Amino acid sequence: MTRLSFRARLFLALFAVSALPVALISVAGIVYIRTQQLTQGTGNLADMARTWRTARAELARVPLSPGATLAVARHDTTLNFVLQSSSQSRFLERNFQVQGPYIYAIAAIILLFGVGVVGVTLSRQFSAPLDEVVDWTDRIRRHDALPPHAGQRGIPEFAALQTALRDLQYGLEQARIAEIESERLRAFGEVARRVAHEMKNPLTPIRLAVLQLSRTATPEVREVLDIIAVESSRLEALAREFAELGRLPEGVAAPVDLRELLEDLLRSTVPATMAHRLDAVGELPPVEGFYDPLRRAFSNVLRNAVEACKGEGTITVALRRGEQCIEVTISDTGPGIAAEKREQIFLPYYTEKGDGTGLGLAIVRQTIEQHHGSIAVTDTPGGGATFLVRFPA
Repeated sequence: MTRLSFRARLFLALFAVSALPVALISVAGIVYIRTQQLTQGTGNLADMARTWRTARAELARVPLSPGATLAVARHDTTLNFVLQSSSQSRFLERNFQVQGPYIYAIAAIILLFGVGVVGVTLSRQFSAPLDEVVDWTDRIRRHDALPPHAGQRGIPEFAALQTALRDLQYGLEQARIAEIESERLRAFGEVARRVAHEMKNPLTPIRLAVLQLSRTATPEVREVLDIIAVESSRLEALAREFAELGRLPEGVAAPVDLRELLEDLLRSTVPATMAHRLDAVGELPPVEGFYDPLRRAFSNVLRNAVEACKGEGTITVALRRGEQCIEVTISDTGPGIAAEKREQIFLPYYTEKGDGTGLGLAIVRQTIEQHHGSIAVTDTPGGGATFLVRFPA
């Protein structure tokens, strides 16, 4: 058996609650009209008129004074008026007793129709948002997109519920994406560490062999050995980055003073040909984490900024206490990063450098996220790129 929809059940409930009193009142009125007796005073007036006519006939035989004659005439006039009014009243009462039930029934039908219209309106106002909410929860379960925002409809509470569902869907989607990305990076990191281990084993004897051969090699052979040395150094750097991907040092996290860390990095990473400054406002709490991975992450961002500026321009680092977070911004005056590339630059193997591995910013983001933070890139006012890092405070 097919179950009625919520709107139909709500309409029937509202109609039953409203229509039952109307029906009971209508039936009671019709029964009352049908059982109501006509005015009993009509028969008494008729008897009074007959008696008066008999008395007046007897009085006509007796000489009366002028005053008595006038009184008899007035009594005749009054009695005739009362008899005529009683006849009209009885006529109206008989007509009402006949037509009254029909009038009552028509009024009840009109009232029931009004109740039905109100019931349909209320059931639509209540059921439509609920049906929409049910549809939305099903969409969220299937990971489907929610309909576009169409403005507030219905009562404000349903609008607030829809807003909460949109926030829930967005949060779940972001959590799902983050979980997929984290799992992908974990798997990639495990493979990368194994590859790094296998790469390091032959690189050490290769570098030793190149060093030994270069001592007695001719200039032509030494040129070839230099190429081998450069490429083996590049492979070693690649293996080192592979080994670092997705791995934090073992042990307990410790407080890290970001102001001290960044001051040291600016002195050691930014060349003398570039201007740099550190803006830190007020006292900032330390970040609980691992010093070496954080140093490598910020060093990588600063090196990218230096390369983007080609060793010229300005790098500005700012530290401030945000709302329940600590914010670090690293801004440069380079060419900037196109909007469509701001997510791709954090993906493994994405690089536009001829000698880049494409792992630097991927390791940066993974390190920041492993410290429960986030990293994003925007434009620098006046030109350039700004990396924004947030850590929970």
